[in-house]
Amino acid sequence: MTLQDLDLKYVNGVLTTSKSIHTTGSLTVGGSFTLGGVVSTSYPPVPVPSDHGLLGWSYDPSFALSTLTPTLGTVYLSAVYIRQAVTISKLWFMLGTAATTPTSGQNWIGLVNSSGTILSTASLDSVITSGNAPKSATLSAAQAVTAGTYWVALLFNAAAAPVIYKTAMPFTGFGVVNQATASYRYATAGTSQTSLSAITMSSNSAGQSIWVAAS
Repeated sequence: MTLQDLDLKYVNGVLTTSKSIHTTGSLTVGGSFTLGGVVSTSYPPVPVPSDHGLLGWSYDPSFALSTLTPTLGTVYLSAVYIRQAVTISKLWFMLGTAATTPTSGQNWIGLVNSSGTILSTASLDSVITSGNAPKSATLSAAQAVTAGTYWVALLFNAAAAPVIYKTAMPFTGFGVVNQATASYRYATAGTSQTSLSAITMSSNSAGQSIWVAAS
C-alpha cells in the first residue's frame, strides 16, 4: 500500500484517512494516536467484550467464580469502561439462585454516568424469577454514550434475595485500589431503596466485584 492509496487529507488540522491501515512492521507514533474504530490484531491475547457481542463489561465473565447474596434495598454499582461512542440498549448480569417472590416494581437495573445520573433503567421483576444463567434486560430508552466510565446499577427487593455472580476477590478494597471514592470501580450507593434515583458518587462505599456488561 502506498500513501496515495490511503487517501490522506487534513481535516481541521488533523491528518485523516478513511481507509484501513495494515503494516507487517513496527508502527511508531511520536505524538498522540486517536482511534475512532475498533482495534483488532491477528492474535488477540485475551477475550474482549466484542467477542461476546457486547460493548463493554466489568471483566471477562469466566472470572466470575464466586457468588453474592445482595442485601435487599442496597444499590450495587459495577463500572463498565466504554472506549468509543456507542449506543447501549441492554444491560447484563449473572444470576445464580432465583429470587423468592420479587416485590413488584422494586427490582431494577440501570445505566449510570460519572455524575451519578440514572440514564435509563429496566425492571428485573420477571428477570430474577429463574436462575442459573446470564440475564439481560432492555433499557426503557437506548442510550447513545461517548467514551468514558459508566456504571451498571443493580437493586433487589424480594421475600428472599437472588444470588448473583462476582469474582473471588476477598476484600472490597482490592477492587478500588488507588481510586477516588467517586470513581470506585465497584461500589454500593444507598440502602433501603425501592427504585433507582440520582446517586452522589462521592458518597459511595467500596463494593463487591459483581459481573455486569452492556450491549
